Amino acid sequence: MIETFDLGDWLSATPDSLPLGHKQRLALACSLMHRPPVLFLDEPTSGVDPITRREFWTHINGLARKGVTIMVTTHFMDEAEYCDRVAMLSRAQLIALDTPDALKRSAVSPERPDPTMEDAFIHLVESADRELEAAT
Repeated sequence: MIETFDLGDWLSATPDSLPLGHKQRLALACSLMHRPPVLFLDEPTSGVDPITRREFWTHINGLARKGVTIMVTTHFMDEAEYCDRVAMLSRAQLIALDTPDALKRSAVSPERPDPTMEDAFIHLVESADRELEAAT
């Protein structure tokens, strides 16, 4: 884990003294030590640089290929595209649950013939808000 997550230079540091990106690396390393069949990751790439973010997803996808079930929360919509299924929440309500491609297809419009995950999220939130307003 020390080599995998490039923690060698920080072995004498306490976790609270680590830069945020290295804290995230340490947290991911610790979560993998016991080889869990299910892994819950809450904003695992928050506060890390783009290269480390890509490395995290390489590890996450590798674990998924080995059969580990991984639940990830993220506010980065581009990261949601790495997932098999995405649950989108708004106002503490589930507003969509599907594959990234299906969610993007739901947001296709003449103005956005090839929507991004962010476009899909905005579309779904706006649709849910309209439904809520119509119900009240």
